[in-house]
Amino acid sequence: MRVEERQFELPGLTLAGREWGEPGQLPVLALHGWLDNAGSFDLLAPWLQGCHLLALDAAGHGHSDNRSPDASYNIWQEVGDACDVAEQLAWERFSLLGHSRGAAVATLLAGTYPERIERLVLIEGAIPILQDADLAPANLAKAFDEGRRLRKKSGRIFSDRETALAERMNGFSPVDYATAEVLARRSLREVEGGYQWHADQRLKGHSEFKLTARQVRAFIERISAPALLFLAENSPFAGRPIFQEMLGYYADLEVVTLLGNHHLHLEGAEQEIGTRSRRFLGLDPVGATR
Repeated sequence: MRVEERQFELPGLTLAGREWGEPGQLPVLALHGWLDNAGSFDLLAPWLQGCHLLALDAAGHGHSDNRSPDASYNIWQEVGDACDVAEQLAWERFSLLGHSRGAAVATLLAGTYPERIERLVLIEGAIPILQDADLAPANLAKAFDEGRRLRKKSGRIFSDRETALAERMNGFSPVDYATAEVLARRSLREVEGGYQWHADQRLKGHSEFKLTARQVRAFIERISAPALLFLAENSPFAGRPIFQEMLGYYADLEVVTLLGNHHLHLEGAEQEIGTRSRRFLGLDPVGATR
């Protein structure tokens, strides 16, 4: 597949992306997880021949700009960014591929503009982190306090590359060495004194507001696109009643459980996910175009 780097000028920032396939093929916008980058789809993309696949580096990640100092990283801003990019690509209707936080963004986008989304492929995620309405005031205070602290930080500098990779392997969502290497291609930078993971430190703070379960249900119930969800056997969502409850509000959802962990699409399940996704997206076995 043809692979190219892309840039998109949005109000206030530039987003970077990685593009596979050709215009005129099935348009698919790919959205990565928290503190990952567009390289999250490097191993899956070759199994999606027939797609014009664009994976974005979300704001504050990978090769994309950070948001301005007066801005925040609420999840609905990523919905708006994705829509702006789709407008620049002149995609009237398109499908979405999302992992983890990117899957939550995809769900919100599909509920916001149901007439524009053809199909949803979700990997290890479907809904944003929820919050009871009564907790909103305390959460807002915490977000402001963390924001003031984090905007002064630039991230840890590691003395050597292997130590930096080990830190990513043992992070909030552990990955194997090969996955850390893939993510490092777009996010690990050589700086004075060693190596530094590029991610806006403000991403590690609380969002100013989180949606309630009732609000997220309203988004899901507006989705008209069929959805395919891949969950890992060792998924962190397993056994969470609210997650299972929310899945019940999708009008047309197929759930597939595969061996693996939260980054299963980078750790051996990419062929299975790609093959099933191609079938779900309506592609012919080899190189179909729309």
